[in-house]
Amino acid sequence: MNRRCALTGIAALTAWATFGGQAADLQWKRGREGDLLMHTDGQDPGSGEIGEILVKQLRKVLPESGARVARESSATAVARAMAAPQAGVAVIAYDIALEMYRGSAAFKAVGPIDLRVLVENYKYQVLCSADFQRDRAYMLTQALMQDPVLLKLTVPDRLLVAANRDSIPTHPGALAFLKSQPLEK
Repeated sequence: MNRRCALTGIAALTAWATFGGQAADLQWKRGREGDLLMHTDGQDPGSGEIGEILVKQLRKVLPESGARVARESSATAVARAMAAPQAGVAVIAYDIALEMYRGSAAFKAVGPIDLRVLVENYKYQVLCSADFQRDRAYMLTQALMQDPVLLKLTVPDRLLVAANRDSIPTHPGALAFLKSQPLEK
């Protein structure tokens, strides 16, 4: 009995040291760009509605992020925002996101945007740019997946395949969260 208690205590202490240390390191630090913007498509009411729900979750879990919704007038305006440095994230319908990624149709003027998926559901994807910081992508994914049932969110397991633009790959930070991998420092 005493041996079992000792082993349980050691296991708990090891888990605390392993995961507690990482949790302490994973704190949102506001950068020069200010608040985290969640861009939504003003012509798609679902995009705005999901954006509001996700921002509420982010404010609860990552209050330091200053997350807020940035309603853009159209999907093209979202594409322009996502093509800019320090773009933040966006909630976009699958088909429109794929057109942005490919630079097709209405997005020719903006060109292909190197996007990555953080989370998705049956209709929408939460996207960021490919150069979005890995630790921030991890933290956002972790925060959004604390209550995935409401919006049926999942983290896709899609790797970047060179020359394949059939689907948008998952951000490496989101993949690290999905596979329970620690972040390298």
